[in-house]
Amino acid sequence: MPPIGFTDKFRRLGRDYLLQTSFSEARKMIVCSLFHSGQLISSRAFPLTDELEGDALLTKVSQKHEYCLSDITALLGLAENMRELEKPELIEKLGRTLCSRELYDEGCELLTFAVQRYPEVPGLRLALGRIYHAKRQFEEAREQLSQAVELAPSYPDYRNILGVTYLKLNKPVAAIDEFRKAAELNIYYEEAYFNLGLGYILNGIVKEDFNLAKNLLGNCQEAFQKAALFNPAYITENYEKGIALLSEGNLEQSYEILTQVGGDVVSHANDEKLLEMYMRCIHGQNGLTEAGIKQYVDELSELLKANPGHADLHNELGMAYTIMSKFLNNKAMEHFQEALRINPGFARAVRNLKLSQNDLKGFEVLLEAIIR
Repeated sequence: MPPIGFTDKFRRLGRDYLLQTSFSEARKMIVCSLFHSGQLISSRAFPLTDELEGDALLTKVSQKHEYCLSDITALLGLAENMRELEKPELIEKLGRTLCSRELYDEGCELLTFAVQRYPEVPGLRLALGRIYHAKRQFEEAREQLSQAVELAPSYPDYRNILGVTYLKLNKPVAAIDEFRKAAELNIYYEEAYFNLGLGYILNGIVKEDFNLAKNLLGNCQEAFQKAALFNPAYITENYEKGIALLSEGNLEQSYEILTQVGGDVVSHANDEKLLEMYMRCIHGQNGLTEAGIKQYVDELSELLKANPGHADLHNELGMAYTIMSKFLNNKAMEHFQEALRINPGFARAVRNLKLSQNDLKGFEVLLEAIIR
């Protein structure tokens, strides 16, 4: 079978991009890759569940290419327009979304501009620090995250990510201090407890503080057990392997394996996807479809079946339904407007359009309030 592929060039944020979509027969996947200046920025793979061939396969790949093209151009277009808005909380959300899509340079530029304009907004520095962290520029990440913590010292999430950055800088004592403070602020913060255990191991490796290393095994076991108590998902085969290596005194291998375990458990994918949906919905960007919103609602509903006690998931599902309500209201307005185009004197359509427009204002106020 000859190779199937589609390519489009476009320009956003003063940069030239190339989107290439192809079908990998060996992997049975459609792969969309984004390039800038010949360098791969990000890649998304979509498994092909149906056995397609010929024109049907060509159509499927073409549709996925058009979807990804609309998706990325809309997101970058939103980034272009964001500087004109005097809403730092929205810039923060968009920066986080760009980071989750591996558009690090684009997010870094936007957030650097925002930090200079709104230096007292801690969320902007947190988002910028996360991007530097993702780019493995850990000293720059530490600088921004430290300032974020100074501005918002009672936010445990801020202290946790700062602590993780200290781990990357091989500074376990500072990391341990941040994880302890994060756990004091939220006694159920399993991620902080798990990272605290990692901090103890790293201190045993680099020997920054000999007093902390005296009861290394006991301190680690206490921290990891608390993390697993509040989130049993940590307990995996690799977790057991890492704990066994720790008990044997093999600190380097234990640290490597348990770090991977922590990374596998912690995921903010749902949060970032919700933010991206919100950004497009509130600003009328392309790439947001009824089917896409419904799919996300269904995914969250399935997660809730397995985790009915997770308040965060219930909150996210409520926000997703709010986004769906605004989207459906927009579709309703389109049809009322079309009715009036056909029959300008249609009184019921005039009334219904006004009602929908009033509802739209309420939805936008609600969305901007709950996303903060």
